[in-house]
Amino acid sequence: MTDLTEVLPHSQIYIPRCLIINNETPMLKHRHFLLLFLTFGLFSAVQATHNRAGEITYKWLYGYTYEIKITTYTNIGGANLADRCDDTLYFGDGSKAVVARSNGPSTLCSGLAQDGVTLTPYIKLNEYVTTHTYPGVGMYKMTMTDPNRNAGVINIPNSVNQVFYIESYLVISSFSGPNSSPLLSFPPLDQGCVGQCFFHNPGAYDLDGDSLSYELTFCRGNGGIICPGYSYPAGSTYTINSLTGTLTWCIPQQQGEYNLAMIIKEWRKDISGSYTLIGYVLRDLQVDVGPCNNNPPHIVVNSADTCIIAGSTITKQISATDPDMDMITLIAKGGSFNTESPSIFTSTQNVSPVTGNFNWVTSYANLRRMPYQITVKAEDQDPQINLVDFKTFNVKIIPHAPRNLITTGATDFIRLNWDKPVNYSLIGPNPFLRYRIYRKTGLSTWAHANDETAPPTSTGFTFLGYTNNNINDTLFFDFNGGNPMPASQDYSYFVLAEYMDGSMSYVSNPSSQQIYVGVKELSSDASTMELYPNPTAENCTLSFSKQSTELYTICLFDVSGRKIKTFMENESLVKPSLLLNLEGITEGTYFITIHFGHQTVTKKIIKQ
Repeated sequence: MTDLTEVLPHSQIYIPRCLIINNETPMLKHRHFLLLFLTFGLFSAVQATHNRAGEITYKWLYGYTYEIKITTYTNIGGANLADRCDDTLYFGDGSKAVVARSNGPSTLCSGLAQDGVTLTPYIKLNEYVTTHTYPGVGMYKMTMTDPNRNAGVINIPNSVNQVFYIESYLVISSFSGPNSSPLLSFPPLDQGCVGQCFFHNPGAYDLDGDSLSYELTFCRGNGGIICPGYSYPAGSTYTINSLTGTLTWCIPQQQGEYNLAMIIKEWRKDISGSYTLIGYVLRDLQVDVGPCNNNPPHIVVNSADTCIIAGSTITKQISATDPDMDMITLIAKGGSFNTESPSIFTSTQNVSPVTGNFNWVTSYANLRRMPYQITVKAEDQDPQINLVDFKTFNVKIIPHAPRNLITTGATDFIRLNWDKPVNYSLIGPNPFLRYRIYRKTGLSTWAHANDETAPPTSTGFTFLGYTNNNINDTLFFDFNGGNPMPASQDYSYFVLAEYMDGSMSYVSNPSSQQIYVGVKELSSDASTMELYPNPTAENCTLSFSKQSTELYTICLFDVSGRKIKTFMENESLVKPSLLLNLEGITEGTYFITIHFGHQTVTKKIIKQ
């Protein structure tokens, strides 16, 4: 689906277990006993005393002030040299701060620092949160460096003497607006088996609705340089899906510790429609590969990407099976779980096969240009090593379309008017911006597909113009750019609603999708009206030689059909002439429309 994959190129955190020993003896497979002690020995051996994973994320608060969080995952046991009560964050503007650990109980660290949270018998989660005000517009690279990495990492020579380094990039721009980094909802704790493909997905989502892309990168060392001697892990396939973020390594051949790293970039469209890099997060992670006789689970989603109208409800059923009949845990993460109207995911747990249901009652608070990406993770509960599978799907929220488009033709213009959408949004995080008008010469049989909003160029429709930012501004004139209208020519039109971030509705409703207009003769009432002086430098006078009891609406439009000014709206004429104030109007060609009863008269005027 084109709209749903437009990129360049909270619910709870689930913590997988490294080693599970349970009492299901009747169901326990013989192969588990054969490798149980080998597996235990491996993870005891790789249990070192240093950093194993981490990233830096940030959230815009106000002005140039941001909340910044360092997240690290460290091994438990031994001297545990990386168990820091505080860590140092370099902000990228020449300043730094010592930041106290902010998660977990307060029993080991002094002062305000806390102890971190134990995730598994071998791994601890550490969070260091602070705020910082930057000096102004600029590009800033936040960094954290900590000696050391774990010893014995296979693809980092002399890893115990290589520093652990993470960074994130922030662009503060007066044009692109406030920005927060992507958030990563799946922790880097996935394990690997010799002879089985390894998968990891960070479950990234962006609260601002920016486009995300994913890239593999190298382990970084002191100063952000590539770790000396670093190499990607050996295998026939080591890739990352640039759209979904799923990292695939096929196939680990040697047990031990490996280092992997990825960059999650965020992109935003500028006013020209081009994508601009506005930030990224580097995730550095360690993978433990052990011996096992296990096969990963498999996820099935009942349908692919979906577009739905704001206010509708979407439900998807998701299931997962395991070829070894291991118990499975099924969870889902993504931006839809962190909105004003959040989605809900429920599933049976620790069974095989497992089923889950994604349910989302959407609203205009969820409206944004980019789709929401939901990542589903299935993890088996094998007693040796837990293996995983990931699947992603997208949900695009589309606003309601304008209704009841009507066109009226004359000799030198075509008048369009329509009704505003139902259930529209005027306020909120993504308010209504304007209407967009499209035109095709001749008749059209095109009807939009589920994922199409603006008509594709292949349909023959071209963008004609837009209205002002007012939901009630439902009138547009096609003056053909100020050029004469071809006689007896048919035209087809569409109107759609555009919102502040570029979200667009479907085109005007099916009952008025295709409007065929034959240009008609101008009303004879035009001869009863005069406009002078023309051209004019300031004001002009519109005189009426024929009196009428109708209510008049008199407006000024530019050559693109956009309303510039309203002189009179549904009022009676009490004088034979009306002074039209054109002060503040830039030089150029304009059209004054006089609408009364069921007629519209247009007069061209030149402002000098």
